[in-house]
Order: sequence, then C-alpha cells, then structure tokens
Amino acid sequence: MKLHHKIIFAALGIIGLIIFLELIWLNYRTIVENFFDYAFDRQTLIDLLRHQGKHNAVLFMAVIAIGSAIPGLPIAAVAVLSGVCFGRWTGFAINVGGIVMGNLLAIYILGRFPHKARPSRFRPLADKLTNMHHPRLGLSIGYAVPMLPTLLVNYASLEMKLSIQNKALCIFLGSLPVSFLYAFGGDELLTGNIKEVILAVVLVLLLFGLYEIVRRDQRIRISQKN
Repeated sequence: MKLHHKIIFAALGIIGLIIFLELIWLNYRTIVENFFDYAFDRQTLIDLLRHQGKHNAVLFMAVIAIGSAIPGLPIAAVAVLSGVCFGRWTGFAINVGGIVMGNLLAIYILGRFPHKARPSRFRPLADKLTNMHHPRLGLSIGYAVPMLPTLLVNYASLEMKLSIQNKALCIFLGSLPVSFLYAFGGDELLTGNIKEVILAVVLVLLLFGLYEIVRRDQRIRISQKN
C-alpha cells in the first residue's frame, strides 16, 4: 500500500470516526452533563443510559468497526461504553459485530492495496500463530490477544489465503473474549457486581494463557517434523 493510499484511508476513517462520535455525544450529552445529579440514584442513571434509542447501537458498532480497521486506534473505551450504555449482552453483541466488520474491512483494503508488513517485535509471534499445527486456531488466538497488533494478524490472514467465511469465523471467535471483557466490565461500572469483576480477571488470565497454547503447539509441530 502506497503512502498516499494510507493517508486517504486513515483520513476517511478518522473523519467517519469523528462524525459518529459526535452523534453519540449529541444523544448522551444531557446525561453526561447531569451525571452527578443522577449518580446517587443508580437505577435512574441506568434507565436513562439504556433508553436512548436502538439507533445508538448502530453508532457504537460503526465506531468500533472503524477503530478496528485503522491500526493504532484504541477501541477499548468505546467497547466498555457499549457495556455501560446497553448492558452486558447487548454491549457484547455490539462489540463483536463492530470488531468483525472492522477487521473484515481492513483485510479487504489490504487485499486491494497489497503491501508487505514491516518487521516488528510482534512479527515472530504473528508467524508462530499462523504456523501452528492448526493455523485457523492460531489466527483466532491472534485476534483474541489484545497485545498483538491486529494489523499483523490481518496480514497473516491474507497470507493464509482463507475464504471470507473462514476469515470471518476466525475474527468472530477471536473477538469473543475481549468483547465479553469490555462489555461486562462496562456493565460492572454501573451494577457493582463483584462476581463479574472476578470473572473479568479470570478472562484476562486466560488471554495471557493463550500464549502457552501457541508455544505448546509449536513444540508439537517441531517434534512431528523431526
């Protein structure tokens, strides 16, 4: 991908992101400005946040999709807010939908404007994921681990030449843990359920545990070759 293509796509994405964020702000501005008036009545605050219209779910999904498609843009804050504004399960669905659509869009753009990924300290790990004994499992893990840049994972997806259905399935499976973590964490900000906090901590530990799965799979693959 040439430099001017990167600039154009990044500019269009940022403009779209600003527009959608502005629309979200307009819908929730009154609640934010009067937050401290509602804060002492938690149920009233929850009712106000979660009765702003179903169209806002589309706005949140669009922001998450654009954020997922542009490398380096953090979507965690918006993904957590989806849990705050829509509840755990609806927020979870919004996060999954946005992440899947955003990464599919990124893969499509990368495929139309080919470019070799630059080496980085994450590249060896991305190669390990795609060279696993079960490469689609490795790709799903790549999307699930927040520390691994999705740009490299999207490049790996292109290199594997998977069908669009398999790409979407890998992104979907990989998006489930982080989407769950963000949405349930956001809901926890309002409900204060200690059990959900424990569940979120366990999930984070499981995400780090995925690295061990990759290393073990690599050892099996090497032993089979020998």
